[in-house]
Amino acid sequence: MNIETEAVPQKRIVERLQQSESIPWIFIAALLAAAFGPTILSLIGSWFDDGINMQHGVIVPMVSAYMIWTKQEDLKRIPSAPSYWGILIVFGAALAWMLSMLTQWVWISRISLLVGLTGCIAALHGLRIVRALAYPLLTLLLMIAPPSFINEQVTLQLQLLASRLGEVSLEALGYSVLREGNILEMVGEKLAVAEACSGIRSLTSLLFLTVAYNYFFVGRRAHRIIMLCAVVPVAILCNAGRILATGVVGQYNRALAHGMLHEAFGYFGLGLGAVLLLLLHRVLVKWPSREVAHV
Repeated sequence: MNIETEAVPQKRIVERLQQSESIPWIFIAALLAAAFGPTILSLIGSWFDDGINMQHGVIVPMVSAYMIWTKQEDLKRIPSAPSYWGILIVFGAALAWMLSMLTQWVWISRISLLVGLTGCIAALHGLRIVRALAYPLLTLLLMIAPPSFINEQVTLQLQLLASRLGEVSLEALGYSVLREGNILEMVGEKLAVAEACSGIRSLTSLLFLTVAYNYFFVGRRAHRIIMLCAVVPVAILCNAGRILATGVVGQYNRALAHGMLHEAFGYFGLGLGAVLLLLLHRVLVKWPSREVAHV
């Protein structure tokens, strides 16, 4: 009698596990963690590397997961239709990962992780679910640093541009400035616009913040595009303001300009950039839209 009563709850537990939709995902997550373990660890490590400027990558997966959670009602209305294309995508991701291991191209290995995740979703639930999750999945790209040769080239150009804007701004305020590359020489002071001061960190952080803000608060596609296009000039202008403030403060207190206040200028510039983008959205919302009258 006791054996029968104990067997009933066990049978119910087995039935619930079989009906649970989370079991396949737990299994898939375990497989991805085992297959891409070194890639995941190196990706997490890159978020804490000051030389890569990807500190915002820590919160990208959480924001992407929250995006998916907000779409759960819409996802329930899409019928699950497992696709063989998902298996092919996973197979392609595995080949790309093996190629990255042979060539030591870290960026490819990290991209293959996201491709493999997308393939798993398609294999389990179908391509329609993948299309519905396109925005959150593409957002995950922002947690991966671009290839080093692209990052170095962009950083160099931002350094030179920031130096030029800093020179023009300081001269506009009446200060004497001599610029040589990314070096600004002022009276009694020499400012070096290093890689950390190029604005690349503000640019990548503002880009992620704008992508997240667009998803939750910006409805019109045209407004989203304008917001994204505005990220680059806003980041450049805010970084130029940081260099300007550092140069002005350095004329009165050199030690203060190169200490904690210099770091504070960077965070202030990032906050200012976010505020400017918010104001831009408010302007876009208030801007009268032209409606075409149908005769």
